[in-house]
Amino acid sequence: MYMRRALHFSLVALLAAIGSAWVLPAAPVTQPLAFNHAAHDAVTCAVCHDGVAGRQRAGLPSADVCLRCHATAPAAVAAGEWGRLVSGDAPLWNRVTTVPGHVMFSHRRHVAIAGLACESCHRDIGRSTTPPRRAPVRLDMDACIGCHRTEGASEDCTGCHR
Repeated sequence: MYMRRALHFSLVALLAAIGSAWVLPAAPVTQPLAFNHAAHDAVTCAVCHDGVAGRQRAGLPSADVCLRCHATAPAAVAAGEWGRLVSGDAPLWNRVTTVPGHVMFSHRRHVAIAGLACESCHRDIGRSTTPPRRAPVRLDMDACIGCHRTEGASEDCTGCHR
């Protein structure tokens, strides 16, 4: 029994060490367009971020998403950038949050099934007037376990780790 506990503790410690190095890029990233989330407060996250409630990963907006609502360039977007967008050369948004391969994170599980609001992990991004340069929350193992405990979700390692 002692060996089993020691093995379990070692496994948890190893996963915590791996998990703590997770998801913040080394330096802030720049985004190709001056996107203002606050100016888009009339639409839900799912309008622009396809798959937020139904898939493992939420998508980053494509040019088509912008062009559904904007016939002309918004004031904050340079004419050259808008021209690239209209011509089909979609902006390549730079991810600010990534999840390592050994971790299974599903937006569907967290949004559609658990009913968590986007703000749970993305904080007040909806009030931001500039594009994100960093992840709003450090999503490491401590943060995830803390949330799972608060929400009463499973803490079984195999639920999130492959």
